[in-house]
Formats: sequence, C-alpha cells, structure tokens
Amino acid sequence: MRLLREAWEGFVRFSVRGYLSSALLGALLVAQSLALLVPTIAGGKGGVPPPSPGLPVLSSVSFTPAIVPGGSPATGTVKFGSVTDGAVVTLFNSNPAVVTVPAETVVNGGQSSGAFPVTTRSVTTTTVVTIMATAFGVNRMATITVTPATAPPVNDTVTIQQALWQAGILKISATSNNPNAILSVYLTASNSFMFTLTNLGGGRFQMQRPWLDNPLSITVRSNFGGAATHSTVK
Repeated sequence: MRLLREAWEGFVRFSVRGYLSSALLGALLVAQSLALLVPTIAGGKGGVPPPSPGLPVLSSVSFTPAIVPGGSPATGTVKFGSVTDGAVVTLFNSNPAVVTVPAETVVNGGQSSGAFPVTTRSVTTTTVVTIMATAFGVNRMATITVTPATAPPVNDTVTIQQALWQAGILKISATSNNPNAILSVYLTASNSFMFTLTNLGGGRFQMQRPWLDNPLSITVRSNFGGAATHSTVK
C-alpha cells in the first residue's frame, strides 16, 4: 500500500507539465484505485484523503465534439461543483502525438467552469485518447475519439458586433455560428494575445475590461478557425 501511494504521489510531482502514455496512465490510475480500496477492504477508511473542506470540487472534464475527424479542433471544458475563487486545473494527455491540450487551464474567479482548446492530428485508424484533469486533489477523466478525416475541416464564422475603446474601457461583443467556440482577442498591429471573451451561450461572446491605450484595431479568432477584425475607434 505504502509503495502504491508513493508511486502515485511521485508521478504527480514529476508529471505536472508532462504527458502520459496510455499504458502508464492506466497503470497509475489502477494503482491509485488500489490505494483507495485495500485499506477499506481491511476495515480502514481508505488510502487517499478527501478534498480539503471549503475547496471547490472538480466534477468533470468533457469535450465538444467528443468524436473528431483528425485535423479538426474541439473544445474541452472543466467543471467544478460550485463557483470558484479562481482555479488552475492540470491536464494529462495519454497520446500527445494525436491530441494536443494545454498543460493546464484556468477557471476564472466567480466561474464554475472553464474552456480550453483541443487540436488533433490526422489518423489512419480511429484512436481514443484519454485526458485526465486534476485540481485540489481530485482527478476526473474523459476520452476524445479521433477518426480518419474524409474532408478538410470547416471554419466557423466569427462576427464582431462591437469593438469600442472609450475612456480606458474596451468593450467587445462577437458571435460565432459554433456555440462551443473559444474566442480570443488579439492586437491586430502586433498579433499579440489580449484576452479571451466570455461565452454567454447561444454563440454570443462578450468582454468589457480596462485597457490603458486605444488598440485602434482588434482581431477576434476562434479555436475552430474563424476570425474577424474590427476598428476600436469610435
């Protein structure tokens, strides 16, 4: 039991930003399960302590779509059981040769969920990839299935409805015909990332935040390939 726990804890410390092979991920999760079950069978209370009281509990990680033609993007979502004060969720990937996810994603304060971009590569056979999310001592897993593509990916359509800078406040509203898109704002002149718009649902996105200087022009890009540019001059 002690060796199983130490192996798991050592793996977590070592792999904060690493990737897992499918076999290693499965073996380690089995080890963790055994660490929980063996003491219980023996009359104990289990080998892994519950999350600390007061901390938000990670409830799920999911993908939209969950079945993706190779070369097409997807959106991942991590959800907590309650609103957070801000949380960093670490992501582990069983097959980074096929699916790419960030090493971690952030859930902003005042929110219970956060989205992250997923990219895939072309495959010749259907491939199932497991992603594990972990936060505050809680692990959740989900799979995304990558299939051989029969056609090139189709970009979504992004429209900027408002892009206005006034008195140090930048307001941006945009839409996408893909309600699961992640829309990110870039400074057009330098192509530098500024921030991500909040998904209001139904393909509507918005953000208002302080911005010292007028950017003059911004570009909104979707993780599903669409983009649009708009002046911020009134």
